[in-house]
Amino acid sequence: MTPEIESSHAVQAVELPLLLELERNPAFTFSLLSALEREPGKLDYDAPDRLLAQPEGTLKRLKQQSVRTAQDRAAAAREQCERRTRAISGDIRAAGGIITIDVQTRFAPASAPIDADLVLRLRPPLANERRPNRLALEDLALSLEALPNLLALSGARSARFLGGAHLSVAYALGASLPTTAIGAVDVIDTAGQSWTLSGNAPVPEAPPRLLGVDSISSATAGTGPVLVYLDLLPAPSSSAAQALLSRNGNSFAAAYQIRPSRQGNLNPGEAGTLAGEVSQIIRTLAATHRTREVHLLLRCPWAIALLVGRTLNTLRIQLYEWEDGPDDEGNATEPRYLPSLAVRSGTGGSAIEQVLLPAHPTK
Repeated sequence: MTPEIESSHAVQAVELPLLLELERNPAFTFSLLSALEREPGKLDYDAPDRLLAQPEGTLKRLKQQSVRTAQDRAAAAREQCERRTRAISGDIRAAGGIITIDVQTRFAPASAPIDADLVLRLRPPLANERRPNRLALEDLALSLEALPNLLALSGARSARFLGGAHLSVAYALGASLPTTAIGAVDVIDTAGQSWTLSGNAPVPEAPPRLLGVDSISSATAGTGPVLVYLDLLPAPSSSAAQALLSRNGNSFAAAYQIRPSRQGNLNPGEAGTLAGEVSQIIRTLAATHRTREVHLLLRCPWAIALLVGRTLNTLRIQLYEWEDGPDDEGNATEPRYLPSLAVRSGTGGSAIEQVLLPAHPTK
């Protein structure tokens, strides 16, 4: 509800009558998210009926929540999700305790039939950019702490993710559901393949291993956080990572690259082992350099980013996103990694500790 709604014939004559008809069905949830205030900070509960020419009390009797601030919008979203999760908890238990979450961060949200229990949509990237929308990350940071509670309300014993996401967002989703919080998380990729981590990530005890690790820079400070470049795609590409090191190498104690030990595509059936090896390597590197902070560049399937995020809950991870669009002033530039999120799970509140993505001063 905004002041402009008074000018919408479609809302008054078509949409609202249908919504009020649906509202009679107890399976339908109807509430008002309002920007209409009688004075700063206080909603005008009479305004919806007045602006939409309804008999007094028609809309006033419904729950109304403020959406004036990002915090208000996050609180409203959390409450709607809680109401839905409670309503479908019986269906989730009947389906074997699996809650299905459909995720998409790269495309503009649209109304479409989606076969999922919960749906996550963020503001899409700005024109000509690949990085997430900074405002979308800020929304996510305010809302993500609700995810573990939603799973608890649903009675789910495992979670299944569908869709696709920026890699820093995928990692943050995983970090919000560490292995200590829920038994199994399954990610279905666009080819319909399943990537699963059940329970604690397996710790490799002896070769052969799926991954190898190499030092990639000698121009480092010797102290500070460790930089790790996780490059799991078939054809290696290190130019953007090397460019980051050339600019900021003296900020890190050391820098390493993790690569598959064999050629070809990753095997989704080995997802748990892959996540376990990545976790063990990163933890070992951090311990070697006496730090609990790791800067992580991800070049891998989003499923792996999410599953690895479940396994590093004792470390503070600074995540980056790859960008090949213009710089913040609109000038053409080389592909580069930009800081995106600082994530630290298991501390209470949102797993996202800080949004780091550069703002756009001219946009």
